[in-house]
Amino acid sequence: MNYPSRPVRKTSILLIAIPLSLALSACSPHPGSGNWQATDGNRYGIEKLAVHFDGKAEFSTAAPETADMHCFWGATARDTATLQCTPSTDPEREVFYQFTVGDDGFAELSHDGSVVARFRKAAMH
Repeated sequence: MNYPSRPVRKTSILLIAIPLSLALSACSPHPGSGNWQATDGNRYGIEKLAVHFDGKAEFSTAAPETADMHCFWGATARDTATLQCTPSTDPEREVFYQFTVGDDGFAELSHDGSVVARFRKAAMH
């Protein structure tokens, strides 16, 4: 007896393909993740920026009104992340930064549309 073959449903393929593609893309880190060293002095006094793979970031400033900044970050583009930060001196206040990694391996941290610091990837020890 011949049974009619059942066509593969598009929804079945999508149910498999979407989670698989999300799982594979979630494994590649954002180019902004890692430890960054300021390339020169900057008006915020930031020397280092740590952008962790788990969505957290932190940096310290020389400004006493902000001191340590504890942040959550999310990718907004292939090479850009938004940092939502809280100063250790004022945990009720939120400050937003944009972190953009250039093709040349350097990165910029911006606040209110102005670049406040430039970085390069810190050397691994």
